[in-house]
Formats: sequence, structure tokens, C-alpha cells
Amino acid sequence: MKNGMPFAFTLQPNESEDLAIDFAIETVEEQFEWYKIVWDITQKEKTKQYKYGCLIVFTARYDYKEIRSFVENKVPNAKGQKVEDFVRYNRKALSRIYPKGQRMDSSNYDPYSLWMCGCHMVALNFQTPDKCMQLNHALFSQNGRSGFVLQPELIRSESYDPYQEKNTVDQIITIRVIGARHLPRQGRSIASPFVEVELCGINSEDNKFKTLVKSDNGLNPVWPAPPEPVQFMVCEPETTFLRFVVHEEDMFSDPNFLAHATFPVKGIKTVTPKSLLELYVALCPSWKMFMASFAFTGYRSVPLKNGFSEDIELASLLVFIDMNQVEKAEEELYSSSTQLRKRQAVLSNEMFLYDTHKNLSRGPYNRDDLMKEFSTNEIQLQKIQDTCKQK
Repeated sequence: MKNGMPFAFTLQPNESEDLAIDFAIETVEEQFEWYKIVWDITQKEKTKQYKYGCLIVFTARYDYKEIRSFVENKVPNAKGQKVEDFVRYNRKALSRIYPKGQRMDSSNYDPYSLWMCGCHMVALNFQTPDKCMQLNHALFSQNGRSGFVLQPELIRSESYDPYQEKNTVDQIITIRVIGARHLPRQGRSIASPFVEVELCGINSEDNKFKTLVKSDNGLNPVWPAPPEPVQFMVCEPETTFLRFVVHEEDMFSDPNFLAHATFPVKGIKTVTPKSLLELYVALCPSWKMFMASFAFTGYRSVPLKNGFSEDIELASLLVFIDMNQVEKAEEELYSSSTQLRKRQAVLSNEMFLYDTHKNLSRGPYNRDDLMKEFSTNEIQLQKIQDTCKQK
């Protein structure tokens, strides 16, 4: 009994300095009613405190050291100290790149240079079916398009420089486009297709060739063999992509995209029938995913995809792919060949300017000197090519 009442209960505070509150009631029914009221008030107060506590992360100032987001035009993308600092930062922390707000048309920036700087999350506009998104799909085909792809050991090296010119050739890829079948078409017109093969990498600006246009044949076009085999010099297979793009030529001779197939170069495997059977046995449950992620040397049917990297039913290219590993003794030959080709392009341009601009006659070189150097380089280049063929 308390205060003359037969029933009572006490509400103890959380803080010891606060006073306790006694509730004295005449009947048991009133006691339970008061107890329920007090219980509901305290639970509502706890719920309110919990919800307010969840908002603290959005209101408190916090310096994020684990991951930072950068807009595309604020990222270093040229040679210099800032690029080296950015690469060094990406070795110990995560970075996320996103498109700038001025891209009102949902266009994309080139993700390749950012991958080469070690960026971990390169956000793109997935609704735009362009080359950037197709490279992105090719990169993540290595892990079944699920989760992270491990950076190549090359990028994680302390001496790595993404913009350093690479002169050492690691692999030589020989490609011949033989034919195609069931190519898609735009509208009701019959396609006049041609195929463009491209090597995508840091120092692969000139590694591109295209076939002739086959007029009005999108069902089963066949292209003649080129006079010389088309070869690509690959310096860094871990960071290079091989890309087939099928275009059609319209009535104004403008190219229109039809389909593509893009692969990481390190995903091109040289296998024998025996090793292929062993792979099938080992990867039987996931064989379809494995086949979609890699390409193989020899005569191959390359499935084509649309702009969103979705399979196009029955559409494919018939190609021949050969890949040779360059021995250490041959690296200097291919390095010299690459430098000679670049020098020949410069000389050819200078001779063209010499013929079209009379004021160049007062320059440091006359036409005879340019022609003599050009001819000498051609002879050296032919000797190097003959040596490489013999090897």
C-alpha cells in the first residue's frame, strides 16, 4: 500500500540523478491501464530516438577515406605529375568516376584511360549503345558479368605509367575476315556490309583495318583474302581488346552500325582439341558462359551482338585468327619495325607538304634527302619483315 492506495508501481528513470515516479491506484484494472499507457509512451520515445539516430549519417560531417567520387572532367587524363599521383592513390583507395552533367544526350566518355589509371568504378550511361559500353561489357565478360574484375598485375606495379609509350611487342595476332551470315539490316533495305577490325589499347591508335564493301548482300557475304596478311602487334595483352564491327554503307557512302563482337586479347586462347575437351569436362555446368567470354585461334565463327551487347540470332562472322608469342630475341625486330613505320609516316607527310607548299623549299631538308631516307627505311623495313617471316 502506498499513499493510502492498495495498488502501486514505480517508474524508475535511466539517470540516477532523476527522481522516481510512483503510481498509486485503487483497483487492479486501473493499474494495468496506467501500466499500458506508460509502456506505450516509453516505446514511442525509443522508436523516435532510433529513427533520428539513423539520420545522423546524413547530417554529420565525415571525411571518407575509403572511396571518393570524381566527375569525369576533374580526373587527370594526360601526362604529368597529377596522373602519377592519381595512379598512386588508386593503389591504396577506391575511386568512382561518373559522367559530367553536361552530357544531356546520355553520351559516354572513354572508360579505357580511366581503367588504365587504376580506377575501380567507372560509371557509364547504360542506356547508350556505343563503343564505350561495348568495351565495358567485354571487360566484365571475363567474370561472367558479375562482381569485380581483378586488375592486371601490370597496373598494380610500382613502376607502372599508363601513358608511357610501349615499344616491346609481346604477341602478334594475324586476322583474316572470310565471310558473314544473317547480318541484321536497318529498315527494309538490303545491307551492303563491310567489317572493321580494331585493336583497342593505349598505343593502338593505328591498329585498324577494314574489308571491302559487299554490295547488297547481308545474308552470306564473302570477302576475298587481302594481298598481305593483316597483323596486329600487341604490346600489353592484359589491357588490350580485339573488336570486330560490322557496318553497312548507305547511299551517301556513310557507315551505319549493324553489329559488333569485342573480346579481351588475353581471352583469346590457343587450344588443341584434347585440351578443349578437358576444359569442357572441367567446366561443364558453366560451359556456355565460358564460351561466351573467350575466343579461340584458328577458323572460328564469331557470334555478333547488337549495340547493347545482346546476342543477335544466327548472325556471325567467319574469321581466321592466329596468335604467336614473340620470343625475347624477336622483340627488338618488332620494336624497330614499329619505329620505322612511324618514321615513314612522318616522311610521307613531309614530302606531301613539300610538294604542296613552295615555302618549304627553304626548310632544313630538300626533297632528294627526304626521298633518300624514305627509300633506305623501306629497304630496312622489308628486311625486318622477311626476318620475322622466317622466324
